[in-house]
Amino acid sequence: MGENKHVDELDNFMKKYVKEIEVESPSIDFTKNIMNSINTMENSEVFKAKPLISTKVWIVLGAILIVSMFFVSKGQSFSEMVTIPELENLPSFDISNISIPINVSDTMLYTCFFFTIMVFVQIYMLKDFLTRRSNL
Repeated sequence: MGENKHVDELDNFMKKYVKEIEVESPSIDFTKNIMNSINTMENSEVFKAKPLISTKVWIVLGAILIVSMFFVSKGQSFSEMVTIPELENLPSFDISNISIPINVSDTMLYTCFFFTIMVFVQIYMLKDFLTRRSNL
């Protein structure tokens, strides 16, 4: 009951306030002015999508990752670090003869794994953000 009384008071106040407001009329060149402002906006840079992380930064991050993989390695070969589980239905391949001189520590593997996850999270969040922004 008290809520309805409050709503009625607000309604009466708004009706009284709207009656007091004078009606304004637009200027003679209103449409022309609006169209001119739209044309100037079209000529200027209204929206240009820029990546949050530039290409140069991605290149630097990739170079740091590659260089750190070489410096952090402990002298193990690639085939010693990677173990492939035996699956009964799939044919097994002997990769013990493959020797790649890249040695990576566990810390580096965890870092690469976490970095990859964060890249996918960023892609997902940016996709949602840009979808919501384009729907406005």
